[in-house]
Amino acid sequence: MIITYSILIFIFGTLLTSFFHVVALRLPNKESISGRSYCPSCHHQLRWVDIIPVLGFIINKGKCHFCKLPIPLSHLITEILGGLLYVFAFLSLGFNLEFIVAIIMISVLMIESISDGIYMIVIDRIWMIGILPIIVIRIIQGNSLSYALSAIIMFSMLYLFAWLGQKLYQKEALGGGDVKLYLFIGFCLTYQQGILSLFLASLFGLIYGITIKRKANSEIALVPFIFVGVIIAYFFGDLIIDWYLNLLGA
Repeated sequence: MIITYSILIFIFGTLLTSFFHVVALRLPNKESISGRSYCPSCHHQLRWVDIIPVLGFIINKGKCHFCKLPIPLSHLITEILGGLLYVFAFLSLGFNLEFIVAIIMISVLMIESISDGIYMIVIDRIWMIGILPIIVIRIIQGNSLSYALSAIIMFSMLYLFAWLGQKLYQKEALGGGDVKLYLFIGFCLTYQQGILSLFLASLFGLIYGITIKRKANSEIALVPFIFVGVIIAYFFGDLIIDWYLNLLGA
């Protein structure tokens, strides 16, 4: 049954991720998310087979059926990644309330990562909607106060970093959307995991900035790196923290 559930969850995850891509592309442009999908190049409405996650890309050989221009490979990679993350969450947590938290967390950060990567925008209404059911779940679990404290600590830390960066560099060093996003993340992670996620996001962002050799003063979308850091901290954070403390002999 685990294999069957995993296959079904993967399919469900790719469908959701495909929809999230539409949400991330349209909301910043104030477009309706209920309209038919269309090719961004020729603006022709897509056929039903074209919008099937993964399969549609393969059937069309990575090109629009109408204008024959290439479909960004990132679409396929994002759909597969989304499906795999949902399956991994299921295999790690099973069917329980924490699985719902993981699904909401992955979904919100997926949308925010795509939006930030393309437009450098964090869509506030997305994480605001996502935080509500997570708060309810934390109340049911009886640990809402500890996660509320985590959210306050993480938001305060990011706000302080942003304020110091503004004073030191006389420009926005950390986007306000990134800071507010950690209110949501704080209800997903303990404060120890949250700090780890921030460290990992900064590390991955630094490595990316160095290896890609970005132009001076150019901005880097931080949310995709936050996404990676949060996923690692959520599923492996306690193991990493314990390993590090044992390494120090604590």
